[in-house]
Amino acid sequence: MDNVVRALACMAAACFFGMILRQPKSTLIYTAVIGLVGYVIFILMKGTLLAFFVSGLVVGILCELSARIAKKATTLFLISSIIPTVPGLGLYRSMMALSENNLELSLQIGVETLAGIGAIALALTIATAIFSCIRPLRLQRLKH
Repeated sequence: MDNVVRALACMAAACFFGMILRQPKSTLIYTAVIGLVGYVIFILMKGTLLAFFVSGLVVGILCELSARIAKKATTLFLISSIIPTVPGLGLYRSMMALSENNLELSLQIGVETLAGIGAIALALTIATAIFSCIRPLRLQRLKH
């Protein structure tokens, strides 16, 4: 039951964040499903640094595909879909340890969190780069 609640909360978070950003209503279901897929991958991989990277890569690729299917900008899907995977709790715990004057724990949690954020950013960049390379190759083949 706990997993069902988490899945629904994950989809709701992605969907509501899209609504806050005034995302078109026709794209909200894509956003919710992509956010759920990314979060499920993250959980199945036990929340490691590699999990951040793989879930970010999958979310990036699915957002690129959805953008092409819906003929919308990729960022419409990407910003809201990545929210369930972003390590906000790590940032919170790092700040709490810092406020309690536990510098060692704060630094440890902070570095792990920033590494997760960096892994997500790298994965999204790779997904975008893959799709930006595909289009010029396709145009070259059509010209010749």
